[in-house]
Amino acid sequence: MFSRATLVDVFSLFSNQSHSALDKFFFKYGIEEYTISASNKENKALAAARYLIDNPDSKGILGGNMAYEMVEEILGFYIENEYYYDRESGEFNGYPKLKRLLLKDGIEIRDGQLVRMVDSTINYVENESLLLKLLDKYNLSTAKGHYTQAVNAFTRGEWAACNSQIRTFVEEILSKLAEDVTGNKYRTSHEARTVLSQSSPKLFYPELNEWLGNGTGYFETFWKRLHPQGSHPGLSSENDSMFRLNILQISILEVMRRYDDYKTESNN
Repeated sequence: MFSRATLVDVFSLFSNQSHSALDKFFFKYGIEEYTISASNKENKALAAARYLIDNPDSKGILGGNMAYEMVEEILGFYIENEYYYDRESGEFNGYPKLKRLLLKDGIEIRDGQLVRMVDSTINYVENESLLLKLLDKYNLSTAKGHYTQAVNAFTRGEWAACNSQIRTFVEEILSKLAEDVTGNKYRTSHEARTVLSQSSPKLFYPELNEWLGNGTGYFETFWKRLHPQGSHPGLSSENDSMFRLNILQISILEVMRRYDDYKTESNN
């Protein structure tokens, strides 16, 4: 639902309320036993965020996800106050990264309301967690570093840097997978990508139109979409960078799942 960073920022913003307002809010949601003993307002808010992180499936007072209900209520209050929220930029004063953290979580603010960007089962936070676990499992530390830098650049609003790191991440990880599967090194990342549709096992499936060798397969067009202006980072925007991060995550996670299956079977 919400990433750790999002929850920490939301509740840090909320900590400027009075002690009584915080206590009343947490009592309403039934988590006062986790916050009441905190020594100050900041620690109360942090304790609430920690509870939601540790209990992601908790139900709220309306029967929905507790984290979503709490974040929606908290931000609803601040969105109405121009001292805290700039409607033109969509940013919270003092918390400029919060807007983009919400976007990463699949949430945008539209007409003063929190709106899910896609009504689907796709969960960015869960997918990212699984992707990072697989990168760690196979010691793909360089690739992980590029992915982390891409996400950090997005959070800072540095679109060109984000897009550049996305492309470098894809080059790095697919080259490493090709080398491991075939036992060979490749002069270019294009050679490495091509061999993933020919290797045994294949990580790109020609029968599913994932690699056709003529530039029209899924992963061929996926690569082109990451950099429509060739080797240059390309002009971009917040929405375009978010789109690239999403297709990157979904596509590479599927490849990593296939690779994980191959390694698991090889070790049995």
